[in-house]
Amino acid sequence: MVSNLQLTKTKTGTGFSQNENSYEAGAELAMKALGNNELDEHTMFLLFASPHHDAELLMDGLRSVIGNKPVIIGGTTIGILTNDFLSYTGAMAGGAFLSSENSFFRVFTEENIKDREFDAGCNLARKMTAANAGDDNALLLFYDSVKFTANEGNFMFHLAVPLLEGMYGELQHWPVVAGVGVMGDMSLTHACAIWINEKIMRHGLAAVTINGPLKVDTVVLSGTRPASGYHLITKAVDNIIYELDGKPALEVIDGILGGSMSWDEYPLFITLGVNNGDKFEEYQQENYSNRFCLGIDKEQKSMIMVETDLRQGQEVQLMRRDFDFAYIEPEISKLFSKIGDRKPVFAYYIDCVGRVSAYSGMAEEESLEVIRLIRNVPCFGIFSGVEITNIKNNVKPLDWTGVLCVFSEE
Repeated sequence: MVSNLQLTKTKTGTGFSQNENSYEAGAELAMKALGNNELDEHTMFLLFASPHHDAELLMDGLRSVIGNKPVIIGGTTIGILTNDFLSYTGAMAGGAFLSSENSFFRVFTEENIKDREFDAGCNLARKMTAANAGDDNALLLFYDSVKFTANEGNFMFHLAVPLLEGMYGELQHWPVVAGVGVMGDMSLTHACAIWINEKIMRHGLAAVTINGPLKVDTVVLSGTRPASGYHLITKAVDNIIYELDGKPALEVIDGILGGSMSWDEYPLFITLGVNNGDKFEEYQQENYSNRFCLGIDKEQKSMIMVETDLRQGQEVQLMRRDFDFAYIEPEISKLFSKIGDRKPVFAYYIDCVGRVSAYSGMAEEESLEVIRLIRNVPCFGIFSGVEITNIKNNVKPLDWTGVLCVFSEE
């Protein structure tokens, strides 16, 4: 079992609990994560839990073990992954810490992104630049992805595209980025939240910049491949695609699929991909950003997408899920090649919940293959609604994707 790593300058450890009592779960996961370690001056503790838990009690239990000084960062999640645990059902809580004698992170927050994602992104980035954190070597983003739950009407997501556009307008460049839009359950009936210490925020946004002795490298594990040629978006408004190739969008998708699915099955299944590289090159999964269909309008024969970045004039491809895990090993090998002689101390995995076997139809869990391939690096992962990372020279929100981040030191 790999739960903590001590033979490095940076101490790390992971833990989990399935105890339904929130206070006891916080204490249990903290004890598992710490093992025999004593925390150093600068400690960041990632804490995530299913919405079954009372976040305040959970943190009280955690603090009873780790004390009041560490900074707690996290939010709600559908599921949790460590080197020896995986679950996305029932009550659960999990976490991981990074601790060092040297300062290595800074935290920034924006309390309300509802209906103001662009402005919230601008404000967050201004806070970073004012603190001279814009040039830090990596950026972790956390935001509540659920604008309205199913219990509040038609569920809706906060839009990550304008949020990122707002940030970039201030930063004017992107460091290494790994972000998560948190969710609580697949039915979207539970409200979500992110938290920074005891500040628990629905519709919240937070950034953690990584600097000093730690470096972060990432790799995209898309798990999809093109299932069609290129199709031109000929009519689109906001997040609604009306036409592809001059024909009603639903009719075009139906033709590609040969009528094998009803239109009612398209939401949360049909995925369109954008190739951000050379369209004539052989498929390279790291060049693709995927966007899934959130709903349909039968009368308009249109598709309602989860974001607003699929626009008129763009070319898209229908994507299919890749049931062969063979693509994972070469990508992780490339990641560790980038790390080179640096010492990996921690892996953080943000994985779309739609990729788990219970929802994707895969016979095995893709994330377990990731755990196998990173071997003895302590790993903590969450199952998410939205994943964010670098695609070519930009940063994009992604769907049906995994983002693996490895922290390393000299």
